[in-house]
Amino acid sequence: MKHIKIIFTLLLPIITAGCTSAPVYRGVGVSCRGPMPSSINGAAGTEIRTTTPPNPSNSIEHRMQGEIDSWMGTPYVYGGVSKSGVDCSAFAQAVFRSVGIEIPRRASRQSAAAETVSRSNLRYGDLLFFNTSGSGISHCGIYLGNGEFVHASSSRGVVRDLLNHPYYSSRYVTGGRFL
Repeated sequence: MKHIKIIFTLLLPIITAGCTSAPVYRGVGVSCRGPMPSSINGAAGTEIRTTTPPNPSNSIEHRMQGEIDSWMGTPYVYGGVSKSGVDCSAFAQAVFRSVGIEIPRRASRQSAAAETVSRSNLRYGDLLFFNTSGSGISHCGIYLGNGEFVHASSSRGVVRDLLNHPYYSSRYVTGGRFL
């Protein structure tokens, strides 16, 4: 009985970590699906409010959303292409492939192949491209609406985030459309 108590004490922080912004545990058994928190702490303690993204409006968007949901919580692995580990561009490629649309493998190539979309005209399913490395497009995500997007974060795996968060907003380059 003493061993069970020790094990439980050691596992409690992992179990209760759930889907915090930086999960302690990235394996199976923790579901990171569902709505984003109603607020997220932004830079310098500012609070950024969010709403639930709009529901997909057509069958392609519904299929995309089902595929996105199936990837939520998948850990990030550079060069990864499976639900054991995926990077941002492979995640986007898999989601588009699920609706019969083939897109290039790398974020920079996805950006070059997509129809350019201004930030003010983004809609569900558009790709968002970011410069996170200082040398051109190096990251991508899929726009969900209401300023939210989903992507494979190098520190948190496949998660939803806010485009107006200072980190992403300052690194945003352009939007791209394949739908």
